[in-house]
Amino acid sequence: MHAQDPVIVCTKSALTRAVAAAVEEGVSRFSKKQLEANESKPTFGWVTNVRAMQLLGLSRPTLARYRKRGMLPYSKVGSTVYYRLEDIEALLESRRVRPRG
Repeated sequence: MHAQDPVIVCTKSALTRAVAAAVEEGVSRFSKKQLEANESKPTFGWVTNVRAMQLLGLSRPTLARYRKRGMLPYSKVGSTVYYRLEDIEALLESRRVRPRG
């Protein structure tokens, strides 16, 4: 620390929130770059976790629950999880709401 550096005083909860927000922003930027990189590669009908979350409008924990409960088949290569687009479409179709009448 230099003599010219300001000293900032804050509560532990304020610091925790600030760090959490900074980490979330970093993860969001990283995920966006990963998505852009993945979109330039041929997927052959398969998408990654990030794209599946976007297509289904689900959070990462909810998507993990869908996998654990067998609601959405997946493949895993190393630590990367992949989903077939047709399985995502089948899930959406199974949840389709049809109007009465």
